[in-house]
Amino acid sequence: MTIRSVAITALVAAVSVTAQDTTVDIPSDLATRSLVPDVYGYSIEPVWVHDYVTTPLAANLLSIIANVTGKAPPIRVGGNTADQTYFYDTLSTGNDSVAIPAPLTAKVFNITPSWYDSWAGYFPDGTGFVYTLNLAVNTSAWSIAVAEAEAAHAALGDKLTLFELGNEIDHFIHKGWRDSSWDVASYIDQFRNLTGQIRNSEWYTGVEEAKRPKFQAAVFADPPWVPDQQDEIDDFSIANLTGNGEGGIVERPEDKEIIGSYATHLYPQSTCDTPRWLRMRLDLLSNHTTLWLNVSQYVPQVAAADKAGAPLVMGETNSVSCSGKSGISDTFGAALWGVDYVLMGASIGIKKTYFHLGAQSEYSAFTPKSYELKNETLAPGIRANWYGHYFVAKVAAAQNSQNLSIVALPAANTSSLSGYAVYTGEEQQRSLSKLVFLDMGVWNGTEGLSNNSTLKATDGTVFSEGERPSSTIRVATSWSSGRNVSVTRLTGPGTNAKSGVAVSGVTFDPATGDKTGEEKVESVSVGENGQVEFSIKRAEGVLLEVVDASSSGNPNGSSPVDTSGAERVRLWGGLAVTSIAAGFIGIW
Repeated sequence: MTIRSVAITALVAAVSVTAQDTTVDIPSDLATRSLVPDVYGYSIEPVWVHDYVTTPLAANLLSIIANVTGKAPPIRVGGNTADQTYFYDTLSTGNDSVAIPAPLTAKVFNITPSWYDSWAGYFPDGTGFVYTLNLAVNTSAWSIAVAEAEAAHAALGDKLTLFELGNEIDHFIHKGWRDSSWDVASYIDQFRNLTGQIRNSEWYTGVEEAKRPKFQAAVFADPPWVPDQQDEIDDFSIANLTGNGEGGIVERPEDKEIIGSYATHLYPQSTCDTPRWLRMRLDLLSNHTTLWLNVSQYVPQVAAADKAGAPLVMGETNSVSCSGKSGISDTFGAALWGVDYVLMGASIGIKKTYFHLGAQSEYSAFTPKSYELKNETLAPGIRANWYGHYFVAKVAAAQNSQNLSIVALPAANTSSLSGYAVYTGEEQQRSLSKLVFLDMGVWNGTEGLSNNSTLKATDGTVFSEGERPSSTIRVATSWSSGRNVSVTRLTGPGTNAKSGVAVSGVTFDPATGDKTGEEKVESVSVGENGQVEFSIKRAEGVLLEVVDASSSGNPNGSSPVDTSGAERVRLWGGLAVTSIAAGFIGIW
């Protein structure tokens, strides 16, 4: 039996066991990372922007998130067609943009300045934009990218926070856009050339310095530890790019000061080729161990970005590459996976995670227009994975603009259980604010299997037998006895469900995005010695938050924890990152 098959057998066995009661301790010396209110964002393929901004659905949904967190989700306009974009003053068709031959199969995307105007005012107030320039076409000293940069800023103004130079540049050899000499050193030279042209342009120097858009560097696609997900052999990594002062991109102060963040991309499963297509499975997506094995490979990349002075973001991601797979990407399991993914990423220092959208993609959380796909007629609507974003918004919302930080809990770390603690305050004097627990175990039900905005396909027809398991979790917290704790639940009929998903009874109108349904109020009280006890079903998410103030004046009812002597070495359930690398490669 191969390493891979042993690993998968173990994972399947882990998710099929009966639910058991669990006691979770929260060590006081766990090092936290920042949890920003706009931790969950979206990346929109340029050819599909028009579809999203011509109906109110996306704006309404994103405004709801902004109302919860106080900050609109960040939007990246970028993807494969960013490097196939050509800029013209006008088009013979009279349109502001044209995808050739069509958006779904575009090889060329022609735009005009008015294309930026068409979406600049659509998104909620406070939306920050990342825009990807065409780095691929360099036959005329990147004149297309230089023109794009000026036009984008003219329309977006200070809402434009970052430019990217190219999309997934470590695939440029494979796509025929660079020759075999393309490497980190070549990229740095071209980065400096193009950013230099933009920075020296009249419009850029005319912008107040504090409001000038910076640059999101890297934009790499290939996971560092997974050879069969790499399209070419190259030296592209955040560590190599930054160079730690040895010929890296931040060697010159003028480069370091304009880099606002570094970006990588990740798709854990794929429909792009037959070998990976055969490995796609919903139970492996909705599995905490598998997710950790995917995300842990970025710990060294985070460290390199931090050392270089800018955060790492997951600039484009989703469940299954090449537009997703119905029965996996559009399920409640994908919603739970999305929550675990964003919070896990934040806990290791990935500041933001951008989920990719296409108006006709099977992984999109919401679809703005009706369309035909695979001989089915699909309606505009909202898919199960959207509810994961709404749940994360509840987690990332802070009262009184307090800074939040997050850490993964070692005692809630199995294939079927994930847990996080969220704190307010500074590292040395922080207070426990929220707790998140996700039961990632698989429960395939017979309800909620259809959704008229997505395909009918399922990931198998095997359903779970008997009564849906439920367990009790007991948490030893620093909260004072008698405090009132709200319980918010992310629920669905089953891991395989495509509809019937809610967050404590709240649902959203599939046509308008308006919030519907009555919010169910549920609470528990803190017992002796700070113990909190609650139930959780198989395949469910739970958010706990103190909702009344303590007599000590601490608004979240917890006692500050002194972590001045905290051990800052990052472990996951006692396993160093390097000790699980082989398992990761074995699975994928």
